Order: sequence, then structure tokens, then C-alpha cells
Amino acid sequence: MAAGPSVLVLEKAVKLLDCFTPERTHLSVGDLHRLTGLPVTTVARLINTLVALELLHKTGDTYRVGLRVLTWTAAATAASDLLEAADRAAAHLRDQTGETAGMYIPRGTTRVAVVVKLSHQSIIFRGYVGQLMPMRAGAAGKVFLAYDRHLLSAVLVEMNEGAGIEVPPELEAQLALTREQGWILTEQEREKGLNSLAAPVFDSTGAVVGALGIGGPSFRLNAQSAREFGPLVAETAASLSSRSGDGPKRSVGNSA
Repeated sequence: MAAGPSVLVLEKAVKLLDCFTPERTHLSVGDLHRLTGLPVTTVARLINTLVALELLHKTGDTYRVGLRVLTWTAAATAASDLLEAADRAAAHLRDQTGETAGMYIPRGTTRVAVVVKLSHQSIIFRGYVGQLMPMRAGAAGKVFLAYDRHLLSAVLVEMNEGAGIEVPPELEAQLALTREQGWILTEQEREKGLNSLAAPVFDSTGAVVGALGIGGPSFRLNAQSAREFGPLVAETAASLSSRSGDGPKRSVGNSA
């Protein structure tokens, strides 16, 4: 059934709000038009409504996210037992491994950081809550791809610009290893000198709802340290799964 006019307007408003990130805190009408692809008149009309609702705030010729959104953020965080547990779990991993730790959740063909605990060391991975990263690179991305073949197909189509969805042998081996040992280490996939390690967090149906992991410089977080940290991260992620009603570990779609 086709979406009604109200739903379409809401989708456009969300698309506009999604343009704001920690790197893009202030955007003009032109910026929002360019980022969303929506007509300038539509962008202007949506902005006026969002400002009236205190979801956006005008500062000169630009706009930023309104303070009303903070009340929703606080309510969502307070209502989520899983996020509270993930916050403690990430702090535990940070203290045990010495590396930055956090949890990601899927968002289309990307993943977003919902919990981040920065390492206390001088050379670290500096992540932040709200940070978007591609599924195709990094340990957390591999976790999501290992258990969701539909997502894997979408990412492959995106990577190949629609040319095909054949899984490269190296990637297939990584995903199989993730399912076999319950965690995965990736080396310098997103950034030179940066490695990451992650394990899945399951919900009551067995679907992966999060990826708990650590990230750090390759001279500290490597194959040798992963032999110690991998089981620790997997065990900690399993404790989060039990809080969300750990179910059978199944993949979405065919994982063969």
C-alpha cells in the first residue's frame, strides 16, 4: 500500500534532520537542498515547520538541531536497558583492554555508534556517539554482514555500483570465521594503522541488534592481542545478548 501524504512529509523531514552530524552542526537551506536532493521550496517549507516545533533552531543564515531533540535523546537512553548495559560493558572492555570500546547498531548499509568509551592512552581510536561508518569495512561491519545475507547483498550492490552481488572469497572467509569463533579482528580496513575487533549482540529472535567491540592502533591491537581480547569481547557481548533475551543464533537469509 502506498504511503499517504503525511507519511511522505515525515520521511522528508527525517531525511533533512539526518543531514546534521557532529561534523555538520550548522547547515544552510542550500546545504540541505544539496545533501537531500529535495527541491529548495520543499526544504524551506520543512525548515519553517521544524523551527516552529523547536526541532531546528535558526542561527543567522544557518540552522542547527533544536534543543527539543535532547529531551527525546534523554528519554530514549533512559528507556533502553540494553544501552545502559552496553555503556557499562564498553567501559569494562576499555578498562580491561586499554582500547577505545563501544557498540554499534545497523542503519541501512551503514552502522552508527551508540556507545563510545575512549581509551585513556595517548594514541587511540577517537570514535564518538552518532558516528556513521560503512558496513563494508571494520570488525563491527563484518559482524552485521556475517549474520544478515540480505544486508550483505545490499552492501555488495552498493560497493559494485549495482554490477553484481557475488561475495569475494576473502570476505566470505571473514564472515564464516566471525560465525565460527563468535568475534572477528579486522586490520587497517577503514584507516591505515587502525585495527578493530567486534562480536555480535543478539535479540530474542537470534537476530543481531548490535556489535560490541574495541578499536586501537595496529601496534597494540593485533593478531597476538586478539587471542586474548577476542574471547573477552565475545563473552561481554554474550552478556548483553542475555539481557535482550538471547535467542537461537540464526542468520537472516541463507548463511550457507
